[in-house]
Amino acid sequence: MLAVSGGIDSLAMAYLVGEHNRRLQKPLKLEAIHVRLDADGLTDELPDPTDGWLRSRGLDVVEIEGRLDGSEQLPLDCFACARARRRTLLEAAEARGASHVALGHHADDVVETWLLSLMYTGNADTVPPVRSYFDDAVTIARPLYELQRRELVRLARLAEFPEPIARCRREDEARRERVRQVLSALGRDQNLVRRQLYWAAVRQYENSDESN
Repeated sequence: MLAVSGGIDSLAMAYLVGEHNRRLQKPLKLEAIHVRLDADGLTDELPDPTDGWLRSRGLDVVEIEGRLDGSEQLPLDCFACARARRRTLLEAAEARGASHVALGHHADDVVETWLLSLMYTGNADTVPPVRSYFDDAVTIARPLYELQRRELVRLARLAEFPEPIARCRREDEARRERVRQVLSALGRDQNLVRRQLYWAAVRQYENSDESN
C-alpha cells in the first residue's frame, strides 16, 4: 500500500516505487491509498487529475475515511492528525492483507522531526526508515528516506506530476514550519546543518533497539 496524500512527496514516492516495481521479475501488487483526513476532519476525495494520474501509473486507488478514536477534538493538531492517519493506514493494511505500507517522508522530514522533537520536548525522536506493527504483520517503510525535498520537486517538474493538493491550512501555523524557518535563516550554512542533523538522526536510529 502506497500512502498518497496528493502532495509532491507522496506522488514522488508512488512514481519511484512504481518505476522500481516495473523492473522486478515478480512485481509486487501495489495500491495507492488515500486517507481522507486533515486538521478540520474529513476531506474531499482526490481530484480527478490526481486519481487519473495514479491509475495511469498502473495503481489501484483506494480512498478511506480517517478514523478518530473519540479522544481528539477538532481542529486536530499536527501530531494528533498524523497519529489518526497512521492508525487508519495500519488498520486498512491489516484488513486488506497488505504486508507493507510505504510513506513519502524524505530526508528533510527526518531532520525537521528530529530537531522539532529536540527543541520542544527535550527528546530527539527519530523518524525510522522501517517499523513493524501487529507482531510484524504490517511494516511501515519510507522509501524516500535518503532523498531531499528539492530532488522531489525537480522530479515532479520533469515527470509532469498533477497539481499537488494544497497543504493543510494549519501547516504554516505549526511548530514544524517554525523549525523550517530557523533552518532557512542559516542561509548558505543550511545545507551543511541539515546534512549533519540528518546523520545525527540516522546514528541515533542505528544505535537504538528499533534497528535491531
